[in-house]
Amino acid sequence: MYRCKTLIVTEKEIASSEKRLSICLRANGFSFSEVTLGGVLLTFGEAEGMHAGSMTVVMADVKAFFASVGIRPLGYAAMELIVLSDQSVWVPDELYAPSANRQYLKLVGSEATGIMATPCKALGSTAVYAANDAIATAFKVALPGLAVMNQHVKLASLGLERRSGDHPLLLTHWRQGVIDFAAFRDGRYIYGNTVPYASDSEAQFHTVEVLKSFGLENSGTELLMCGDVGRERFALLRPYFPQASLYTGVHTSYLNPAFKTLHTYRNALIL
Repeated sequence: MYRCKTLIVTEKEIASSEKRLSICLRANGFSFSEVTLGGVLLTFGEAEGMHAGSMTVVMADVKAFFASVGIRPLGYAAMELIVLSDQSVWVPDELYAPSANRQYLKLVGSEATGIMATPCKALGSTAVYAANDAIATAFKVALPGLAVMNQHVKLASLGLERRSGDHPLLLTHWRQGVIDFAAFRDGRYIYGNTVPYASDSEAQFHTVEVLKSFGLENSGTELLMCGDVGRERFALLRPYFPQASLYTGVHTSYLNPAFKTLHTYRNALIL
């Protein structure tokens, strides 16, 4: 069963067809948001609780939770579930074969038993990644029309390639013990991977290594950081980039002043 940990709601009637629902799956629950197609953040919430072992129970728990917070997940313009995966690989669509998913992941050293795949139109490639497919499937059945993707498909689909037409851009999404990298240069997405780290100094090394290895060094290179980022971590990497800032997602405004207390950069994947 899931319990509501955080909930900020905008008291304004907006048709479901004019907004999207985004959910980010976590080990002990999930976070979610409602954002209008015009970029207004309407709802943000966090559900906590261990995922049930039975797919049927997870389905029931998901339905019960959204009903408890007054959300009817029907008729949305878009619904997405982001699965955070530590092991993934990109496969060009012209080479991709669903039957080879396990082999693709073995090539990067993964022994995962749960495997999912999501095509990315922006790249003409498919992301194959380790994931608890039973939980993801339960969410899909509970919320018909839900699109499932991993964080790399999401990061590659944010439209940041246009921003990199003027200068290289490195987006870093920080989680416990790992960094999700997305690098853009010359208006193109050029690199995406998840890299583990044991300390902030090791994280610093990996970030600078990506900067140098993928030709991102430039007088205007920009670093964007989101997720589990604090002042010290930001200050550690700031000197290596001409520009650096926290990435807060793609929404542009809000109506409820309570959103002023929300650290949007920590939840950028669903905002």
